[in-house]
Amino acid sequence: MKILFCVFQALLGGHVLSASTVAREMQSCGHEVVFAGKEGRMSPIIAENIPFFPVEIPIYQGDRETYFTWSSLHAISELRSLIREQQVDLVHAFDARSYFHCYPAALLEGVPVLCTLCGGVDPYYNLPRAPKLIVFSEEQKAKMVRQYRWEAGKVEVVRTRLDLGRIQAREAKLDDDLMRQTRLISGVPKIMMISSFDDSKIASIYNALDAVESLLSGGRRVQAVFIGGKGPLHDQVKERAQKINAHFGIDSVVLTGPIVDAFRLLQVATVVLGVGRSAFEGMVYGKPTIVVGRNGFAGVVAPEGIDEIAYYNFSGRNQGTQVPPTALAAEIAALLDDPGKAASAGDFGRDFVMREIDVKCGAARIEAIYRGMMAPSSMGSLFLNAASFIKSLVPIAYDNAAHRPKTYIKKLIRNARMAG
Repeated sequence: MKILFCVFQALLGGHVLSASTVAREMQSCGHEVVFAGKEGRMSPIIAENIPFFPVEIPIYQGDRETYFTWSSLHAISELRSLIREQQVDLVHAFDARSYFHCYPAALLEGVPVLCTLCGGVDPYYNLPRAPKLIVFSEEQKAKMVRQYRWEAGKVEVVRTRLDLGRIQAREAKLDDDLMRQTRLISGVPKIMMISSFDDSKIASIYNALDAVESLLSGGRRVQAVFIGGKGPLHDQVKERAQKINAHFGIDSVVLTGPIVDAFRLLQVATVVLGVGRSAFEGMVYGKPTIVVGRNGFAGVVAPEGIDEIAYYNFSGRNQGTQVPPTALAAEIAALLDDPGKAASAGDFGRDFVMREIDVKCGAARIEAIYRGMMAPSSMGSLFLNAASFIKSLVPIAYDNAAHRPKTYIKKLIRNARMAG
């Protein structure tokens, strides 16, 4: 089987890492694999093992992020050509934005298309009909079934998306250059967090910073290491880190910037703070891991709270109300003060990812979904599929069209209030 994997852009982020990991695993299972999406930091890395074809998938209508625009028609044309030229048997789109572009391309070329929703609160609109849909969590499945009326049997929860063998491989070991580059202090407990520093993660980062500052104020000597990220939000956090360092000492807080295979640094972490994939990467190394969501401390990865944490895809959305940073600081301190508790939490987390997140454990299930999608009976009527796609586009087109006048009216109201 020849499979086209598609992302809207090959960014250095969780959904692209998940897509490329699943693609490599399907390749190792004997399938032929190609990859498409807008070029980004990950595209040359993906291209080392999988042919990568640049396709400009637009996600903005003016200044509004959206799923589909007039420019999408060109992307669909490019995807159709790619499907034909590469003789693709099945398209696997990761995230709703790429799915909305792959769906009509695959439909017009007569090949099945599968979507994997990669965490978060996506989708913001219903998706075109398909025999199967993959999600990462029970939370997303519940949303698709309750809000968008998908049949429960069509929505598959498949968490497996980490190549544990690669993370644990010899070549993933830390080298001296990386240790020097990141200014890690020997002998000091290290609290580490990998993040993309985007809007959805910034509240978690500030909560972690507040907790670290609380620990430092209490006389603890710790080093916080924030791995990844760039851009204006990263710059804001950097300013805050500089103030903390000026008060408590150089390199109490370190921001590394973007690092390929950032998970390697977690080998020397004492405690890992994580959201989604970054939590899993700490768990692989047997590190005690705390989930920190938008509202702050959301739980230690341990037997007593794992069901709720996993239901929400380790996002922290299980915590519905704001939790003060002192609560996170207290949990970190408890793990630092009790090596037995820390080791027990680390062992449990490692066992969980080995069982639930290792891509090899889910490969056969994904292949079975592919085979089901390939069955002629599963393709459905071209007319009904096209109607489903058009129906899904209607609210998107409406919101795109309404955005500019809404923005203009809001601006007028704001100016009137300022003038008054």
